[in-house]
Amino acid sequence: MKKIWQFLKKHVTVDFNPAYYGFIAVFLTVSIYYNYKVDFEDSFLDYQEGFTKFFYYFLTNIFAYIVPVFAYAYFSKNRTFLTSAEFWIKSLIALAFLSFDRCSFFIDDLAGELFHPRMYRWSTKIFNNLLGIFTMMLPFFLLYSMYDRAEKHLYGIAPKKFDVKPYFTMLAIMLPLIVAASFLPSFLNQYPMYESSRAHLQMNVPEWVTVAGYEISYALNFVSIEFFFRGFLVIGMISVLGRGSIVPMACVYCFLHFGKPMGEAISSIFGGYILGVVAYETRGIWGGVIVHVGIAWMMELAAFIQKAFQDSNN
Repeated sequence: MKKIWQFLKKHVTVDFNPAYYGFIAVFLTVSIYYNYKVDFEDSFLDYQEGFTKFFYYFLTNIFAYIVPVFAYAYFSKNRTFLTSAEFWIKSLIALAFLSFDRCSFFIDDLAGELFHPRMYRWSTKIFNNLLGIFTMMLPFFLLYSMYDRAEKHLYGIAPKKFDVKPYFTMLAIMLPLIVAASFLPSFLNQYPMYESSRAHLQMNVPEWVTVAGYEISYALNFVSIEFFFRGFLVIGMISVLGRGSIVPMACVYCFLHFGKPMGEAISSIFGGYILGVVAYETRGIWGGVIVHVGIAWMMELAAFIQKAFQDSNN
């Protein structure tokens, strides 16, 4: 934890601009208020179909990213990157693939074609979790070969140094908070993310097998998320934005959580910012992967235990 604190202290000392950070606070406050006031994500974006859904997600992601970027250019008086072809190519391609991943309009049809109806719900969740590998990881290696090959960091997959201790310490701190949260009805309405289905009956296996399959795919989803947000949007954009890559990433990361409870959307700002600083300083994403997967699995386990306890008392 001491090392992470040093990273944060160093970054804030160099990067903090009261006017810029104040603008970002207002921007995110208004965006969060609007989303949850009109239920924008769940009642509008998710109800779109086909290319229209992709288009609206693309506009939303551009808004979430470009507004903080332009604000950074204005308040830092660093505007040279706005005329950089590398900045625009990387940014627009990244936001397009993120939007494609978010809309995933073909997953339901694909699962329906390939799997028995008993396996439909389970398979769609597995496919959605694994989609990020193909939309938020693999395409970016082409950009890496074009712009960043000399850096040899593979957008955080191959950090030069990596110390696991601070991240397991963070998980230990989070454990009692997750246990406490697991007693809240709102927590149990959201978790576990695994939903019981008849997939195990169709495959003639114990249900723990389908649970394990889902949870592994759930973890891989976080690997692709860390690669995209901390790997590409931070480490991959250092060449054009420097430390200015962190705040815009955290804003897009907040928008990613608009379909979840408001508390998660708000906490994602701070979590995304902290993990972004760590990725910037270490040029690695594996600390974020450990934290993300660890918290996700602890939340799943806490919810499973709570619901099992409730069932035993009914």
